[in-house]
Amino acid sequence: MTAKETIQEILLKCPEITEEKILEVLKTEKSKTGGLIADETLLRLIGARYGIETVREVAKSKLSINQLVPGLNKVTVSGRIVAIYPVKAFEGKQSGKYTSLIIADKNGILRVMLWNGKADLVESAVVKMGQIVQFLCCYTREDRNGNTELHVSEKGKVMVNPEDAEPNDYPFIDQFTTGIKEITKPNQSLHLSGRVKEVFPSSTFTRQDSSVGRVLRFIIADNTGEIMVVSWNEKAEELEPVLKKDVQVRLVNAKAKESSNGLLEVHADATTYTEVI
Repeated sequence: MTAKETIQEILLKCPEITEEKILEVLKTEKSKTGGLIADETLLRLIGARYGIETVREVAKSKLSINQLVPGLNKVTVSGRIVAIYPVKAFEGKQSGKYTSLIIADKNGILRVMLWNGKADLVESAVVKMGQIVQFLCCYTREDRNGNTELHVSEKGKVMVNPEDAEPNDYPFIDQFTTGIKEITKPNQSLHLSGRVKEVFPSSTFTRQDSSVGRVLRFIIADNTGEIMVVSWNEKAEELEPVLKKDVQVRLVNAKAKESSNGLLEVHADATTYTEVI
């Protein structure tokens, strides 16, 4: 399907959308990807948002993290590992296991999902914190928050410390750390580092399905201010045994939310990586 044909398909399916609007979205997506992805490919991805069935297009170039969009296939991306999550099992028609990483390059951070055999790389410690890793023949998806994430299946390849990687292009998470004073709006994605000032007793709550959850609150401070952190369920259970006053804690992929009294606080759940130093 050509670019013109895709535009016509969108207009037919969504008559409330104008061609000018489609071209405006195309211009925005081209800017995000630095012009490395063809208009036809971007229009297919835009068309998918309006329910037009498309085939995932091949991304032949090595891309930076900020150039990725959902729906790409055969992607090559490199980054420094700044967070590693525990391996988990899943069951269904086909059971298996998965884990996820967070990687960084000089343009941003990205969540990487490793499936089945690729999760073994974490369990066997072939893949470790701080390494520069290249992922080849992978594909991108949109997560539940609308962010792009990378998926590595059995067909994907993982190369640790590739020879052509320039270390200065792959910073550690400290470069992306947000000062507490800079937390100014809800739903802001955050990477924080600070000292624990106070830990409050954990408590339980009952969900709508009658299952029981757990919540743990604590206050952290840096040289710009202090803020309440609310950790939920498995993250609360993970932190409670090790969290004490005056220890340093790092949170990667946390989120700012507004509390019932109108103040901003930081929420940490299963998607948040935490490290007590």
